[in-house]
Amino acid sequence: MSTRVPVKGGSVLVAVLLAALMVFVVASSAVTAAPLPNSSTPVGSWSYGAVKNVSVGPLHGGDGWTYQGTATFGYTVTIYDNNTSASTFELTVHRTMGAAFAVEFCFPSCTSPTNWVNLTYRAWETTTAFSNFTNQGSVLEGGHSVRAIALENSSVWVRANLTETSDEHLPKLGWVSDHTRYLSANVAGQANVEFTPSLGLFPLSLSPGSSWTSTSAFQAAGGANYSFFYAAHGAVGTTIIGPVTGSISLASHGNVTVDGAYADGSTISFGGSSYPAITLTVFGPFSVREGVIFVPTTIDLFGGSNPTWAGNASGATVAQQSNLDVRPLSDGQLDLAASSWRYNTNSVNPADAASPNSAAVGLAPSVASSNPVSTTTVQGEPETASTAQENQACLTGGSGCPPASVGLSPRSLLGDVVLIGAVASIGALIAIGVVSRRRQFPPPAYPNAVLYPPGAAGPSLPAGAPAKPGTPPPAEEDPLDHLW
Repeated sequence: MSTRVPVKGGSVLVAVLLAALMVFVVASSAVTAAPLPNSSTPVGSWSYGAVKNVSVGPLHGGDGWTYQGTATFGYTVTIYDNNTSASTFELTVHRTMGAAFAVEFCFPSCTSPTNWVNLTYRAWETTTAFSNFTNQGSVLEGGHSVRAIALENSSVWVRANLTETSDEHLPKLGWVSDHTRYLSANVAGQANVEFTPSLGLFPLSLSPGSSWTSTSAFQAAGGANYSFFYAAHGAVGTTIIGPVTGSISLASHGNVTVDGAYADGSTISFGGSSYPAITLTVFGPFSVREGVIFVPTTIDLFGGSNPTWAGNASGATVAQQSNLDVRPLSDGQLDLAASSWRYNTNSVNPADAASPNSAAVGLAPSVASSNPVSTTTVQGEPETASTAQENQACLTGGSGCPPASVGLSPRSLLGDVVLIGAVASIGALIAIGVVSRRRQFPPPAYPNAVLYPPGAAGPSLPAGAPAKPGTPPPAEEDPLDHLW
């Protein structure tokens, strides 16, 4: 639904926002995640990942504006493995990825500004995947078929959230009141995919300068839902859109092609062992995490898709895997040590669209200065269980993150924005449960997992199996159960 309230005044805006968000939070939080397969004891587990903080500025643009920003990027992965036969094995992978940035534009300076534009952005994704592999697969290397580790099938559960706020105080443009915006969007989905023949990923023997390819047909089943809420307030009044809910379609069949390369022969060392740094590119309707998690592109919050709420967003982050630090073992198992990820951010200055007339040119901060924290590469490394939990809390909720080398000194937001920030903290707690569906192939006898709520520390890893999901609430407590 879309409601436009022609009123002025922060207190009215906050009252409306809180009322709408209370409905949104209660309705969404009552939906629980789908139950996952029964547990068994894994034969091994390990974690890796990294969180990187960057700080840029203050920098001075040619238009007289000063701008600066901080950003946090990272991911954390915990893997459980289990041998199922002499030629097959299973991996259960828990993964969290996140990006957050704050950009500030000030005139004439950020220490004593008279005009400013602030933008804060946070996005995260948690995935739990159950995947079955064989070491009897194949890839084409140099025109010849060679033995490879291949993916037979996989099930993945995905939850993702984006929350952003902006604050614009621009008397330089003749604005008589501040402009504020708030957006929160959520995606939750589950998909099963099966490959025929098994999709070759890594040849059992990696040689510097080698490259390989494989192609398989896939059959997929699953479902996904999204929900978003948007509110804006300025001199002309208040606009509220949502909560808006809907479903997202997933590709059901097609082909997937893998191109891999160990082109330059570079390695990375962990614990005295060297791991080839390979590239792995997958062509098809999936975004691949760590080479083994296949997320449908239609529910990839960190991909290049154009989501329903994009027209109300001022920021975006695209994450791409740069390298995979992996070493196939002589017994046909997979030694996945870490990976490298490249994060590209785009922060559109909210004041640009608000100042279309030629008289405002040069008065608002320019688009060229809108992205001081644009590109960062994060190289993962082995982690302890406690570090993995801390990094997850940092990426989903912003708590316990390492400090940036150069600190941003944002001002306290004024007026309506203080209250909008309080509403944003509520919106960050929203998450949509996964639709419960039957598996399309026999579930692996493997550990249970929980899809972590925002800011949760997750299960105790790697010792023992993850905690089982709690008992779902009665159906009558879910006012949105008719949507599932």
